[in-house]
Amino acid sequence: MNVFNLPDLGEGLPDAEIVRWFVKVGDVVEAEQPLAEMETAKAVVEVPSPQSGRIAILHGKPGDVVETGKPLVTFGNAEEFRSLTAKEQSDEDDIPKITTLPSAAQAALSQASTPVQALARKLKVDLTTVQGSGQGNSITLADVRKAADTARIQNNGISSNDEEQTAVAIDFGKGVRAAPKVRSAASAHGIDMRNLRPTGHQDNVTLADVQKKRVQQPETRMAATGSYKLPERTQEVTGKPVPIRGERRSMALNMAKARDTIVNTTVYDMADISAWPEKQDISARLIRAVCAASMVEPALNAWFDGEKMERTLLQHVNVAIAVDSSHGLSVPVIHNADTKTAQELRASLNELREAVYAKRLKPEQLQNATITLSNFGMIAGTFATPIVTPPQVAIVGTGRIMQELRLTASGIVNVRHIPVSLSFDHRAVTGGDAVRFLAAFIADLGLPY
Repeated sequence: MNVFNLPDLGEGLPDAEIVRWFVKVGDVVEAEQPLAEMETAKAVVEVPSPQSGRIAILHGKPGDVVETGKPLVTFGNAEEFRSLTAKEQSDEDDIPKITTLPSAAQAALSQASTPVQALARKLKVDLTTVQGSGQGNSITLADVRKAADTARIQNNGISSNDEEQTAVAIDFGKGVRAAPKVRSAASAHGIDMRNLRPTGHQDNVTLADVQKKRVQQPETRMAATGSYKLPERTQEVTGKPVPIRGERRSMALNMAKARDTIVNTTVYDMADISAWPEKQDISARLIRAVCAASMVEPALNAWFDGEKMERTLLQHVNVAIAVDSSHGLSVPVIHNADTKTAQELRASLNELREAVYAKRLKPEQLQNATITLSNFGMIAGTFATPIVTPPQVAIVGTGRIMQELRLTASGIVNVRHIPVSLSFDHRAVTGGDAVRFLAAFIADLGLPY
């Protein structure tokens, strides 16, 4: 018997809650195959198997909290792993075998195992369309899950290159599944999505479903008398106390800790972006500006230990990005953002957001942030007072893009600008440090390229 203890899923996290098991007692698993979905104080992550073997004991049920370093799964011995029962062999024979594939797909599937085929069948993934990342271009379980996630996002009408559409996560909670812009469209026309027949992937309501219903029924938002009808609720409301867990619990605890620990101070300004060309990647520009400002004033790209009274100025800029989702606020990290091109930053953003929405963030994607960016303006808001998360010393918040008419020496001009809120830990950062960083941040955003 081999006992697998719950590893540290973050930076010193004490425990994690079992959300669901992907396996059951008696199952035979491969190394790296997901065993369970665990909710930590930072995110919901999948815990992969450290070995191949047969599951003998699952130490807990969904809802249980397991301490880091305590048993999670016990595996049977190697002899049990090799001796599949006749029933299991029969079950495997029932799995459809792929016999006619394009040559490239056939080569990729030469080492694709039965669990991969079973997972593909469960998630409705066509293996002939999956690019293998394993040895010899073989298709792995991770490849299948990634393909399923991509299909889900595409079928819900979320474009990975559209800032506005990816700002809010798909609702994976109770009730109707739909992308944010689908909910908005239904709400705008007074359509109760519970009455729709979903046609999207995994029973998600699509814009086409809403449009079809809109054609079939008269406008109900405003009755003939001119009375107003409130939008439908976006989630179930019971009026009963519910325990706060996972990311929401983490946020509550971290904010209380920050209030009691950090001297949180905020300065505000406006960044003129009138020189920007059309179709600018807003998030990539904001991240680049954070990196540029960190070069000019490195005091804000730092860690501070209040007990030891030590400050560490960091060589690379690891930007934590605040991502809102139905299960709480996640803050994944783009590591070495100062070394990436705009295209590479966009690719990193897309990857992290998809991981947040699918609840598949890896522990390493949440670690070692040196500074945080919160682009809350993608939803609403002008200025804010962002809270610094230790050991970081700064967080940049940006509001929605605004336009105004400004009187200049040459006449009245139309100006586009982004409101900027910079919070910093005044124990480690002086006011001069902060405004120099802010000035450099604004200067970089003002460039036309």
